[in-house]
Amino acid sequence: MSQSQHSETPSTDFEDAAAGPVAHCLANGRLIVCSGPGGVGKTTTAAALGLRGALMGRKVIVLTIDPAKRLANSLGLDELTNTPQQIALDAHADELPDPGEGELWAMMLDQEQTFADLVRRHAPDRGALERAEENNIYKLLSTALHGMQEYMALEKLHDLYTGGYFDLVVLDTPPTKNALDFLETPKRASRFFDDRIVKWFLPDKSTKKGLLGRVFNPGALVQNLLAKIFGESFIGDLIEFFDTFQYLFEVLKDRGDMIEFILRDPQTYFLIICSADPRRIREALYFHEKLGTLDQEAQAFIINRVTPRFDLDDLEPLDAGEFSSLLARHGFKDAAQTTALREQLQTHYRALAERARKDRAAIAELAKKISEDRLQAIPLLGQDVHTLGALLKLSQWLTPSTTTA
Repeated sequence: MSQSQHSETPSTDFEDAAAGPVAHCLANGRLIVCSGPGGVGKTTTAAALGLRGALMGRKVIVLTIDPAKRLANSLGLDELTNTPQQIALDAHADELPDPGEGELWAMMLDQEQTFADLVRRHAPDRGALERAEENNIYKLLSTALHGMQEYMALEKLHDLYTGGYFDLVVLDTPPTKNALDFLETPKRASRFFDDRIVKWFLPDKSTKKGLLGRVFNPGALVQNLLAKIFGESFIGDLIEFFDTFQYLFEVLKDRGDMIEFILRDPQTYFLIICSADPRRIREALYFHEKLGTLDQEAQAFIINRVTPRFDLDDLEPLDAGEFSSLLARHGFKDAAQTTALREQLQTHYRALAERARKDRAAIAELAKKISEDRLQAIPLLGQDVHTLGALLKLSQWLTPSTTTA
């Protein structure tokens, strides 16, 4: 067999990780947004990035807005909550022999809890808080409304980024479509909470409007139209919601504006994570193109779970007698059984070689489209990542194993 699948020292087919784009992002970034197709190990890679950043001496938090428990599993934890949780690296000396002075934190977004915290933090008095909690629109917003997860992710990201404690936030986003929703949310927030729209739903307390102003009041027209479509009770709840939450609109609009600024900050980097599957690469390229329409770009493509190099030429020098002797030392002495096993192994090896060839062909096509120097490959490690030791092994393919930047 070829040497790559047995190597203890990571190397890639593409470039030296020490000088790679991922190392640059970890050393210089304040926010790394991990995006890409689903089912390619994105959350685990985000956790590996967080660990590698911490080993470089930085205070890192990994925030996942994916409701699945993959981040907790990758870090060897039972669960994560809406509150940052520190992973004590020095308590894992058997897996991390030189943890350094950096810190690794992690948390999982709870949109309902985040919205409740936001309301409580900004409610002007107890009465406003109680009215909010009784409002049907509030209940719908906090639990089931499409896009609310992205809004609350903005809120949490804003707190972590501006809180002043963490050097680096690694954001693990849901699969591509939801990630695009997230990136477009700041502008939507600004538009949604625009004063000119909000005032349509606020009670008109002015007594100075004349007949013309009342007849052609756009707010009244909108309310009447919505009432005909959704019913009087709905529009009543909606008006009460906007009246009760006036104090939040400016906060949410400011959050949207601030996150828009953060996403465009030179220290914000986008990493697209995919596999070598041509379908996943097409989806990654689609996301890359969409980033372009938002005036953003990906600093690197991380191709995860690449099949190690298996060469068919390695089978040719395999001597049947030598192979039988090798198996005999492991207890396989029956000739028929040995022959059958050898054929099975050869068939399996050919399948792996073909898969490795296809992976490299797909990656080569990707390199033509986005340039080779932005590619970083992680091989198929052949084990689940549920401990810091396994996460360290994966992270060593992202940057060097040194503890300094």
